[in-house]
Amino acid sequence: MTRDTGARAMDGGPSGGRGLMGCLWAAVTLFAVAALLVVGLAVFNDGMLQRLNPFGTETVDRTGPSVLKQLEDIEEFHAATGYFETVVDLEKDTEHLPGWISGERILYVGKGEVDAVVDFSGLGEQSVTVSEDGGTVEVSLPEPVLDEPSLDVEESYVVEHDRGLADRFKGSELEAEAQKKAVEQMREAATGGDTGMVQRAEVNTTAMLESLLGAAGFETVEVTYDAKG
Repeated sequence: MTRDTGARAMDGGPSGGRGLMGCLWAAVTLFAVAALLVVGLAVFNDGMLQRLNPFGTETVDRTGPSVLKQLEDIEEFHAATGYFETVVDLEKDTEHLPGWISGERILYVGKGEVDAVVDFSGLGEQSVTVSEDGGTVEVSLPEPVLDEPSLDVEESYVVEHDRGLADRFKGSELEAEAQKKAVEQMREAATGGDTGMVQRAEVNTTAMLESLLGAAGFETVEVTYDAKG
């Protein structure tokens, strides 16, 4: 009878199975606790080492907005364009000779444009002011000026070109003179009349800066124009 009971215990009876499973769970639990302690110590030691290290580094971000650089990159802003058309009538006569013998006349229609330009190239640190909270930026710019007229040679044309008998077989410079005269007339029309180009240029420049600097994070953009530049 004693021999049979021992055989059942070694064959994995109920009491033997519970003892084996208990040992396994204890081992797994002990391993998990040990792993957590190792990870915790590693994190703790890493933080302590960083705090106790006399040569530790710290990053401080004092980066400011690249306002002035953005404006300098523009250099010159063509803020408004005026389109002009002018008629030039030039004639060259030879003294004591009728026009059908010696003389020249040209009727020329010149077309072109004049730009109102704002110069950004001379901006300095004093031209841009940013508020302490970084929400407002003030920009001081030179007043817009009118650029030189640009003659559109392809769109311009000669209406009439008459030459006397003596002048038909030699070169003519009268068309080139007519083109120069057309440019002069466009300049006078742009600067002499109340075209409103300078005012329009200020409005367009302000709108451009509000869009540009607004995208850079400024809530308020104030632009002023100085006639002295």
